[in-house]
Amino acid sequence: MKKFVTILILTTFFIKVAAQDASVKALKTTANTSTSTDTTKKPNARGWTKGLILSLNLTQVGNSNWVAAGGDKFSLSTAASINAYASRKWGKKIWDNILDVNYGLVKTTTLGTRKINDRIDFISKLGYTPEHWKNLRLSLLGQLRSQLTNGYEYDYFGTTAKRRNSGFFAPAYIVVAPGLEWTPKPWLTVFGSPVGTRWTIVSNDPYSYVSPDGIFNGNVETPLATLYGVNPVKKTKAEFGAFITASLRRDIFKNVTYISKLDLYSNYLAKPENIDVFWTNQFKCSIGKFIQVSYAIDMLYDDNVKNPQAPEHAIGLQVLSTLGVGFAFKY
Repeated sequence: MKKFVTILILTTFFIKVAAQDASVKALKTTANTSTSTDTTKKPNARGWTKGLILSLNLTQVGNSNWVAAGGDKFSLSTAASINAYASRKWGKKIWDNILDVNYGLVKTTTLGTRKINDRIDFISKLGYTPEHWKNLRLSLLGQLRSQLTNGYEYDYFGTTAKRRNSGFFAPAYIVVAPGLEWTPKPWLTVFGSPVGTRWTIVSNDPYSYVSPDGIFNGNVETPLATLYGVNPVKKTKAEFGAFITASLRRDIFKNVTYISKLDLYSNYLAKPENIDVFWTNQFKCSIGKFIQVSYAIDMLYDDNVKNPQAPEHAIGLQVLSTLGVGFAFKY
């Protein structure tokens, strides 16, 4: 956890410096998470405000412990993303929906094709603003985060074999939380709930052994579900605790947008001091109508995610950074 706090402080410092340094104008985000609706757009006849960004990029990716990637530590690759939102406001009620899908592949002559980025993130919030409340509303939030395809641990037990360590709904994280949503600025939203419920699901055969009997090359294999703190017999794990999510989207220069999303979860039922963290930061720079330069850094800390090489220990902080340039279509 100390390692995470150190990187958190350094990343926050980097963001503040980057906002003041004109040379960083060429450094922005790629295939990652759009975290709020575009407040400049007007609603349609039915009251919906909708938007969509499609991106295809040539990227340079580096990762440390990023389980869902399953690829190289540092590589050149291609990546695609879909960032969509739909929001409707009527009377004192509002309904926000945000979907982010990100996927990247790398192909080399020696390693073949490997996945280096994969994430689905969907959030839906239904809110109500009581009389005389300002910048504050009652909300019910639902969130789903998973990945699309299988990721693998390569060179399994010192061999040329690979072992699946992630997949669609393996794991999936589902959060349902009633709480308060605070919007002090049009570009900043903070939601908090003291009674959030989270489920971790590991489906698609949670054992996922390479060998049918779970003994490979003389080694006892660890069930896939166990790597995510889930009982492989039950396939799901329920948690009850406090959940906070903050979303920020703001133009810091002309044609340069900073997007950030921070999720924090504390499980009351087991080690509430071990706070789970998911934090994504993006810088997006539009060059002309269809060209986009981008930079993103994602950080994930979950004490329940185990090290595949040493399942008795947590894997620690997971970091994924992406620098890319490519085409983007905005609707």
